[in-house]
Amino acid sequence: MQCSDFRELADSYLSDELLIETNHDLIRHLESCADCRHELAARRELRSKLRKGFRQAAELQMPDEFAGELRSQLRNATLLPSRSPFQTTLTRRAAYLAIAASLVIAAALGFSAIQQRSNVQPNIVTEAGRETKSSPGGSESSNSTGRALVSASLTENAISDHRDCAINHRLKEKPVDLDEGGRSYDRAYINLVQAVMSDGQLPGGATLVAAHSCIFNGQRFGHVILKYHDQLVSVLVTAVGAAQTSEQKALGASKEESITSAWSDVYRVAHFETARHAVFVVSSLSEADNIAIARAVAPSVSKHVERAEVA
Repeated sequence: MQCSDFRELADSYLSDELLIETNHDLIRHLESCADCRHELAARRELRSKLRKGFRQAAELQMPDEFAGELRSQLRNATLLPSRSPFQTTLTRRAAYLAIAASLVIAAALGFSAIQQRSNVQPNIVTEAGRETKSSPGGSESSNSTGRALVSASLTENAISDHRDCAINHRLKEKPVDLDEGGRSYDRAYINLVQAVMSDGQLPGGATLVAAHSCIFNGQRFGHVILKYHDQLVSVLVTAVGAAQTSEQKALGASKEESITSAWSDVYRVAHFETARHAVFVVSSLSEADNIAIARAVAPSVSKHVERAEVA
């Protein structure tokens, strides 16, 4: 079993949903892979915290008045004098409906809380699975060699732009034509589609859906939307403002080596950088497919953006 296989199966393992044979394969992999053991422990801890938070959240507790009224109704239904079978059936049905209603309310509140808790910052990791740690001052550093990773907040903006623009079409500000955005905001957007689609490097079956410049949470993106395996894929280019340091240049990591991976509860993100831009590939594809698209577009998109930076 490879680390990528483990990441696909980890949640099912924690939920006891795997076959015995698959469990054995996964356990054998964990015995020899410290990174995956660390990730499994982190996922288990996250589940525990979510479960604890769900149980203790004040907004999910049944109001005292409602609970008292429900107990009173159930008690009265139990203590009523003898009735006809028809009356007894109606009384029991009313009690059951009251219980069912309370369960529906609790379930709805729980779903709402889970939705609110799902908007957490994604963990930024390299392809090898090493986490990016936050320093005491709030900046991020990576224990892997290569370029510095962008902030978690910028990654969140990229994920949210993919969700609200490519999928749900609910941005507050209307997108503009990509070349128009290039002339007005960032030259890197001009001819960005050609850079993404050039050389036939994209995996077979990947097609162009749309392209424009859009803005989310104050961050402007050049946005090329693809479709692959019936899933929408966003290639997002945005300016990060800070010039590449001489130390980063000296590292000279290849485009493939400098691609990093992140994920939220729903989306996969692959990311690479130029001197003053960050490029994100966001989708609901598997990690392997999402990174494959990033690897395919990285050479041509990086060259295109770098030319725009010095123009």
